[in-house]
Amino acid sequence: MQVSVIHDYKEDLDTLLRYFSEDELIIEKYQQLGAKNVRINKIAETEDGFEIETQREMPANVPGVLKSLLGSYNTIKQTESWHWQENEQLLCKIKVEILGVPAFINGQMMFSEPADRAGIATQNNVAMDVTSSVPLVGSTLVSFICNDMKTQMNAEYDFLCRALPELVAAE
Repeated sequence: MQVSVIHDYKEDLDTLLRYFSEDELIIEKYQQLGAKNVRINKIAETEDGFEIETQREMPANVPGVLKSLLGSYNTIKQTESWHWQENEQLLCKIKVEILGVPAFINGQMMFSEPADRAGIATQNNVAMDVTSSVPLVGSTLVSFICNDMKTQMNAEYDFLCRALPELVAAE
């Protein structure tokens, strides 16, 4: 099952990127989204971008049928591989692992700076795929994860829309 969303921002890509590439801002973002025990396991520059690995515990509002698979908090391990494209877009390939949960989450974010959209400095196109190989409850698990991801994506967008102008003002 796929979850897709487009988020538009008034701030430029370099400013937005700080919440995806700077330790303190990444931790602040995840904590504001309800995470605890946020860790940055790795931030490393690459030839055409950078890589990040994070780990955090997120609350789970679990339906009854999934209580045996998911607890009240889930440990999320996320790996991001960021690559500048020749057209000045920034591609982020994402792998999310919910430790102990038989689901596979992969996707990407594509950041661009559309010149033809008044008031929009940066656009983020997000597409995530969720699968599970568990018979019977697998489809329920995938549906739950997708709904939770939509909620988290919207919460992150709302947070960034509030935090980015404050970050710009503080500079």
